[in-house]
Amino acid sequence: PPGEAELCISAVTGEGIDALVRRLATMVADARASQPRPVRSVVHRPVPPGVVVERDTDGAWVVRGRPALRAVALSDLTDVQALEYAQAKLRGLGVDRALARAGARDGDRVRIGDFEFDYQPDE
Repeated sequence: PPGEAELCISAVTGEGIDALVRRLATMVADARASQPRPVRSVVHRPVPPGVVVERDTDGAWVVRGRPALRAVALSDLTDVQALEYAQAKLRGLGVDRALARAGARDGDRVRIGDFEFDYQPDE
């Protein structure tokens, strides 16, 4: 600001650095204080990963969510090992728990993308 004495600093000896830092801190605090306060803050929340279970119009349960779709889309479900892998992946994603919480019962039809199966809860 006009009228203030200039600071002398030395990078070699460090002389005047503390005074410079204090003056800069004061200037930053003054600049922040002169800014208007936001009236309202915006909170950005990421879309939660995972799965969503919904009841379809035909009564079947539909599992939505990219991880669940990928688990069945990237597997050859006619192969026993691939089917076991997909089932383990879906279990790890919490699909079984989500279906149970939604109210799915033994024998209910479940769809994940183009893949359909009858629900069998873990005993």
